[in-house]
Amino acid sequence: MKLLTNDAEFTKSSILPSEVYMKLFDFRLLATRALGLLCICLLAASAVYPLLSSSNASCVQPKPGIIDLSGCTFDNTSTYKLDGKWEFHWNQLLQPSDSPQDDVSYISVPGSWRTWNQKEFSRYGFASYRLQLQLPLNSTGFAMKVNNIRNASQLFIDGEPLGGSGIAGQSEQATKPRNQPYTVTFSSDTGRAEVIIHASNFTYNSGAIAESIRIGSPEAVAALDQRNKIYDIVLVAGFAFIGVYFLGQGLQRKEDYSSLLLAMYCFTITFYMLTHSEKLLFDIYPSISYEWFSKLQLITGVVGFSFVASYTYSLFPALYSRLFRRITFIYSIGFCLLTLVSSVRFYSRASDILIIFSMISIIYTFYVMARAALQRETGSFYLMIGVIAAIMFTLSVSSNLMLGTGFYSIPPVSGPIFIIAEGLFLSARQAHAYETIKQLSQQLARKDRDKDEFLLKTSNELRTPLNAIINISLSLYEGSGGPLSSSQREDMRLILGTGRRLAFMVRDILDYEQIKQQRITLHWKQVDIQGIANIVIEVFQFLNIKPDIRIKNRIPPGVYLIEADEHRLMQILYNLLDNALKFTDRGSVVFEAEQQSGTLSISVTDTGRGIPPERLESIFRDYEQVNEADSLESGGLGLGLAITRKLVELHGGSIRVQSSAGRGSTFTFSIPVSQPGAAAAEPDNRELLLTPVKPSPEAMDDDWKYPVIPLTPPGWSGEAGPDTPRILVVDDDYANLKALTNLLSLENYMITSIRSGKEALALLAGDRNFDLCIIDVMMPEMSGLELCRIIRQTFSPLDLPVLMATAGQQLHFNESAFRAGANDFIHKPYAWSDLKGRVKTLVELRRSVAERLSSEIAMLRAQIKPHFLYNSINTIIWMSTRDNEKTRHLLYDLSHFLRGSFDFSNQETAIPFEKELELIEAYLSLEQARFGKRLSVQYNIEISEFTLPPLIVQPIVENAVRHGLMEKIGGGTLVLSTSLQDGYIVITVSDNGKGMSDEQLASWMLDDYRSSPRQGTGIGLKNINRRLLKQFGHPLLLTRGEDSGIEVRIRIPWKGEVS
Repeated sequence: MKLLTNDAEFTKSSILPSEVYMKLFDFRLLATRALGLLCICLLAASAVYPLLSSSNASCVQPKPGIIDLSGCTFDNTSTYKLDGKWEFHWNQLLQPSDSPQDDVSYISVPGSWRTWNQKEFSRYGFASYRLQLQLPLNSTGFAMKVNNIRNASQLFIDGEPLGGSGIAGQSEQATKPRNQPYTVTFSSDTGRAEVIIHASNFTYNSGAIAESIRIGSPEAVAALDQRNKIYDIVLVAGFAFIGVYFLGQGLQRKEDYSSLLLAMYCFTITFYMLTHSEKLLFDIYPSISYEWFSKLQLITGVVGFSFVASYTYSLFPALYSRLFRRITFIYSIGFCLLTLVSSVRFYSRASDILIIFSMISIIYTFYVMARAALQRETGSFYLMIGVIAAIMFTLSVSSNLMLGTGFYSIPPVSGPIFIIAEGLFLSARQAHAYETIKQLSQQLARKDRDKDEFLLKTSNELRTPLNAIINISLSLYEGSGGPLSSSQREDMRLILGTGRRLAFMVRDILDYEQIKQQRITLHWKQVDIQGIANIVIEVFQFLNIKPDIRIKNRIPPGVYLIEADEHRLMQILYNLLDNALKFTDRGSVVFEAEQQSGTLSISVTDTGRGIPPERLESIFRDYEQVNEADSLESGGLGLGLAITRKLVELHGGSIRVQSSAGRGSTFTFSIPVSQPGAAAAEPDNRELLLTPVKPSPEAMDDDWKYPVIPLTPPGWSGEAGPDTPRILVVDDDYANLKALTNLLSLENYMITSIRSGKEALALLAGDRNFDLCIIDVMMPEMSGLELCRIIRQTFSPLDLPVLMATAGQQLHFNESAFRAGANDFIHKPYAWSDLKGRVKTLVELRRSVAERLSSEIAMLRAQIKPHFLYNSINTIIWMSTRDNEKTRHLLYDLSHFLRGSFDFSNQETAIPFEKELELIEAYLSLEQARFGKRLSVQYNIEISEFTLPPLIVQPIVENAVRHGLMEKIGGGTLVLSTSLQDGYIVITVSDNGKGMSDEQLASWMLDDYRSSPRQGTGIGLKNINRRLLKQFGHPLLLTRGEDSGIEVRIRIPWKGEVS
């Protein structure tokens, strides 16, 4: 199965929800992206490094046969390349005593002698290189490092043999090839040194000084040599360690070969690094022959390219050509076999073809990887990094092989980065696959839950008609319709038995759902296992239509008494007997019991077909049967044994089976003889259950079409007063409405019954004075959850509590009800004591909130701060010395304001707007007298003949003056206006004062119950807002005004009333 798709396809799929994509922004992904960017930076630096360091130091002055280093500094860190034109003496091994010749040839170092004198030259032979060095006089100690001279060499300085690798001879027999890096040290007091190198090659494709020879101080050359070896060790250990990791991962995931192939590539590169650069394999295994060393060099390179190609194909089989992969594989195997069986001279001549083919393979592999990255495959970011790193690594190796550059002319970061990037790529694929599997598992779990709910609902619907079939069949079997013939009795017996069997299947489904939700409660009592077995056998007398089967009960009566749930124990035995009869054609089924060490073992043994050994454990799983043919033949859902096992485990026991195909089966379950929970008291089941029943056709009269059902409950005494709690019941079932109305009315509640959610919303739009809503979850057209959500848009949970009623027992029903805004829930059928308690609690909650609002109104009336009185009196005193008429008006306004504020006896729920306006004018008159020109007031009253709750507008005006205008140095203007807009009276209080910040305004919009939008902790605006929501369903609306102030609007439905 292909688990990975491209990102575009995966985004379109419905498998992953939106929250999976939010993970793109989590810390772990940011960390890995940062690591990827770091890798890109390292790759870029390694690419630029050769451009900055490729040229030799400016102090090096090369001339034909001479290199002048006299101007160079030989410190502890600097080394210099001896690149240039060297004297070249073909087929000569110069001795130090040989005098310079007049006709001297020169050759470029590093470089192959095959192209000496710009023409094709012999691959095999021997030669001498000579170079004169001019050195600084202030330095006496020097060292040289030789990396790669094919395939044997000796180094002489000033006639002294100082080092070499192998033995350079004048014939193949006299030559001992060994190409291993080495270093030499020497001194010069004259500032001059003569370097002679003997080179001999009779095996490899080309002889030459293949890499630059470096010179420096002994400390600098030793540091260079040590650094290169450390590079090699780190890379070898790193590749080996990562290879082991991917090998373990590949062995664990046998269906995916990509990790295994990447591990093989890491191991191959490990050996490749051991045979190149510092050639550490010579240090690890000094006695290895040059021939096998060379074979390892070529084989590891070829095999490495082959593994990369196979790895890429395993990742992207749709993009990588299968034919090209086969060609690559065949070529690699063929070349490896050729290398193993032939000599170095033979297979090395084919190395040029190998390099060309390998480059073609690498380029094609890079093309496939780049194409996959551009198609946004999972992990394409890491894949692109891997492609760049692989290109850099290939360029480094190729330049070393073909151009003679140093192995570390490009810093050795590309190889490790390639492996790390590929590891991250595989991890991303696995994480993606895991996430996909996780989401598929969640989908499967949802489907499984939907299946269980479907079976549960179907079973509930089948139970009533099935019981009717059984009861009618039983009555006919007993002769209610007259005497029956023997054949009719047999038919009725068959119908009755089949009906009961189906009833037990329905019960299994219901029990299975209860067990899954852990809602099975055991009622412990002492039972006789023999008597239970007899009852089960009698039940099956209606079911057993196989005359060749005998059911035997070998359990002695009155011997085995245990503490268990009688009903559930009978269910266990029934399921085991039913299973035995299904798969037994002839013979017997036997019940037996045996007590052993505190437990009672009950066994049911049959002589049926038996169970294959590989199926013994799986038969206890949900919906599991022995085989499909048995399922079709015997019927059933495969739940019986699964439920049996769980019921046994609920009793603290266990169940096992012994069987073999064709020899019958024995199911044995063990139950502790002494059950710790046996003494637990049984729950009180004496509450009155309001089980709904379907009304008769006569009960469905014409009054049903009206939204409100006028029901006169029995036992009702007195008339409903203003303090009588009002409850709105919404249910599409008449029986539920009738039962709830009658019983809740006995508690002196005033009940209004509604059959649909739309009718309930219409009623609440005009009448908002209910204390509680009882809503059924399952209703046509509009569900109870949807109705509750709409109610919560205009009523808070405290202003109108909602009690949800549901017949489902699943936990997610309860969670959905709470998310929709319900205060509580109750399950059907109702337990009267439970229903009464919940209703009383919620009604009292609603009443306490209403009392609190009334108390807050009284507090608003008394909320006259002392400094307001002091300021008003001082203003009047000051005015009395200047304007008696103005003083008289101010005293009148203060008296009017105090009279309206201290009128605690006024409990009116609505007052004329003119009365509220008089209170506002009195307050503003006092404030204008105090603040003078700093406070300007404008009235734009277009409509005043309406009513509104008391103390709605005045606290808003006061808040605008205190916290808006007077906190501004120059004061400002307050505008109070009323208008009629789209069927609403709009009251607007605006000012050009201090205003509010964006944060304050946003917090007010998010929380309609904030007390003060500007400052303060009073209850004024909070109380106003909640009263507006409760009475009209519209909160205060706060916006920023044109002059940076605040505009507060109140919307009141216009009913055309006249004060």
